[in-house]
Amino acid sequence: MIHEITDENFQAEVVQSELPCVIQFTAGWCTMCDEMAPAFESLADTFEGQVKFCRVNTDAQKQLRIRFAVAALPYLVFVADGMKTPLFDQIVSAQRLEERIRFMLEGGTAPNTRPV
Repeated sequence: MIHEITDENFQAEVVQSELPCVIQFTAGWCTMCDEMAPAFESLADTFEGQVKFCRVNTDAQKQLRIRFAVAALPYLVFVADGMKTPLFDQIVSAQRLEERIRFMLEGGTAPNTRPV
């Protein structure tokens, strides 16, 4: 299941989530986002109960686009324990994204991790 995140529900759906979240920032005009959608949805099923998969439409949710400094699409971010870690700012395979998510779930860190 993919959760649609808005400026209004971000706090409740992501910040207060009991599960870590993977957020895909997209836009209606982004063909690479459309190409990546099946892989993202498949991984949402794979990680059901372990990770919450979320999608943000950057055209409609301008505050979140600014808050996460989205400069390229698709943009993928891992959020857990009040910290955000950029994952990718390009289209990636389901395998690469799954590897990165597993790394983060196992306690992996990145130098560009910042508070949400």
